[in-house]
Amino acid sequence: MRTPAARYDTRESLMEALRELMVLQVPAEEVAPVLCTIGPVDLDLLADCMNDIGLSDNRSIAA
Repeated sequence: MRTPAARYDTRESLMEALRELMVLQVPAEEVAPVLCTIGPVDLDLLADCMNDIGLSDNRSIAA
């Protein structure tokens, strides 16, 4: 049986994904494309979460 794809439509799921991407040092501008390849993403909420942790498009998540 096929398992459902990940959904990034809650603050909790997005923050967990951001923590994982921090470990991988994914650049901030690549976060949305990476997550969109895995499953549906609430892009407005993603932007809010990224702003909450101080990310901008020219910094890596690890910065």
